[in-house]
Amino acid sequence: MTSLILKLFFLAPTWLLRLVTWRKKILINGQILDYQTQIFLALQSLQGNAFESIESAAHLRNILDTGRDGLPLNASPVFPVHSQDHMISRNGFEIAVREYLPANKKNQTTILYFHGGGYVIGNLDSCDGWLKLFSSSMEANIFSLDYRLSPENKFPASLEDANLALEWIASTYDLPISSIGLCGDSAGAHLAASLSTYRSINDLELPHSQCLIYPMIDPACSSNSQKDFATGYFLTHDIMRWFWDQLLQSQENLLDPCFNLLQDHSAPLPKTLIITAGFDPLCNEGEDYARKIYAAGNDVEQIHYPHLIHGFVNMTALREAKKAAIDLSKTYKSYFKT
Repeated sequence: MTSLILKLFFLAPTWLLRLVTWRKKILINGQILDYQTQIFLALQSLQGNAFESIESAAHLRNILDTGRDGLPLNASPVFPVHSQDHMISRNGFEIAVREYLPANKKNQTTILYFHGGGYVIGNLDSCDGWLKLFSSSMEANIFSLDYRLSPENKFPASLEDANLALEWIASTYDLPISSIGLCGDSAGAHLAASLSTYRSINDLELPHSQCLIYPMIDPACSSNSQKDFATGYFLTHDIMRWFWDQLLQSQENLLDPCFNLLQDHSAPLPKTLIITAGFDPLCNEGEDYARKIYAAGNDVEQIHYPHLIHGFVNMTALREAKKAAIDLSKTYKSYFKT
């Protein structure tokens, strides 16, 4: 899809889309897919789904990372957001962190963010548009981590990077870790929860809170939503299984609660906000995780957007996706109010 076609599509009102396309609404499990999102998926399908034919991680990265270049998929923030990159050096390698500084910053809230992409794809640029909107909506500084990817760097490489970044932010900006929030989408949400779990199990200072946006939770990929939305809704069941295989170092990882978040452990977790989308293969496992940690005595809140798909925070040019992104930002911002 060209940039011009997309711009016209995003500007078109829903009534006009209905008049032109004449598509029936999609109703599954009592949920109706947002019509603009439905047409967006149909337009994407004309170009094929990169997730359906994978030659290698490098090939997939090339298709997806370059395929988004210049596409107007993200809504602009109301206030300008400046960004600057930092490098963290450790043991002979460097990882990049991008800091977002909104012009409308009103508090000392600091958030460490992890991008999605199944631990295989994604980088600082892939979530840049969303994080500018998120930073402006949160009125807070956000740090985005360019953690090492799989399969070149198996578990727990990304977890080590995440913990290093958290401690670097705390040290560099003289902040207690208990004041820093963790957030991520999809695999990034798994990484945020993994980091909280790791620090809790090892009796380290916990972050302030964690906001997990449609989190990747279950390596078995066996939930009903994985079956109900196996294909046709951007993320697929098969690609999720492939992503987990790329991350897995050994079968022992499946017993590690930092890898398999559904494994039991008694360590407490920070206050948690979980975001789920109705037409998402990962929906049920996010709900299962919310129930699991709530039953263990943790403070948990879940917001469900029944009409949206996986990846919506990176598609905020879609009207309903933008509304949901602003809404979840408003909720998470309230966690930092004293």
